[in-house]
Amino acid sequence: MEQISAAIKRAVKSAKTALCVSHVDPDGDSIGSMLAMGMILSQLGVVSDYYSEDGIPKIYRFLPGADQVRRVPIPNRIYDLLFAMDASDIKRLGEKLSPHEISKVIINVDHHPDNTKYGNINYVEKSSSTAELVFKLAKYLKVKINRPMAENLYVALITDTGNYRYENTSMATFAMAGELLKAGVDTHEITTRIYDTKTIASIRIQAAALANLEISPDRKAAWATVTQEMMDRVGAMGEDLVGLVDQIRSIDGVEVAILFREENGKVKVNLRSKEKVNVSEIAKRLDGGGHIRAAGAILQGDVESIKNRVVSEVLKYLKASKYLV
Repeated sequence: MEQISAAIKRAVKSAKTALCVSHVDPDGDSIGSMLAMGMILSQLGVVSDYYSEDGIPKIYRFLPGADQVRRVPIPNRIYDLLFAMDASDIKRLGEKLSPHEISKVIINVDHHPDNTKYGNINYVEKSSSTAELVFKLAKYLKVKINRPMAENLYVALITDTGNYRYENTSMATFAMAGELLKAGVDTHEITTRIYDTKTIASIRIQAAALANLEISPDRKAAWATVTQEMMDRVGAMGEDLVGLVDQIRSIDGVEVAILFREENGKVKVNLRSKEKVNVSEIAKRLDGGGHIRAAGAILQGDVESIKNRVVSEVLKYLKASKYLV
């Protein structure tokens, strides 16, 4: 990756402006990495804007720089560089943005194994998170990792490793965390905000979803459905469902957990596995993607039909694979 880092350094050195972009339906890694990348660029004299088509979920709005993120591109503005953060495919940047029209150089920074290498420069590497790649880049570019940058990177790191519970956690992950603590990160404050702060709507919508939990006859798969009507009834937002599919996965004996979420005429499908099934392979069959243990897809159609299709696919996969990755 030395050559890629050098290519990014050259691109940054000749740039004056940049746009840092998160993927749609953003998570902590995408947001934290986007904000940290912008801070790196600012230290190097590059004026940076931030863009997230779906905005910033309330849970992450405490992050330094989050108030600068735009949901609508600035009209007629052209950038020297566009940094796509944590997006495995260019379509994941959203429908409102035309990346090739607003920048001649797209730098793709991502850790997803199914990344389509759509950038002019592709910094794509297997790691715990995109934040880990941004951290390496900060080191390579010799910028100061101050507290605001460290807080963004720390949130990105813990949310993509499940607070160091997932198997993508490595020695390098803990070494990075140690350096971020040295930069001033308050771990108690951040973990309280991320894991121990929920809205009433979140509790209610998750309770409603779990009340209608369905389980396969062999108890190896379990799924829940959240309709738009359910969301409206309790005043919930998409971010209020964070962690729900992980709760389903935690059921004893369940290997694959699925969450179906109806939204704007589409159905978002979240897939999780415990230890044996590669759910990214299932997601690919649905024109989606992701990681071995966490993947997803967005499908058009009514929720019941999609649920039947996806569950059938999962059960078929479980039977054929005999639970092997």
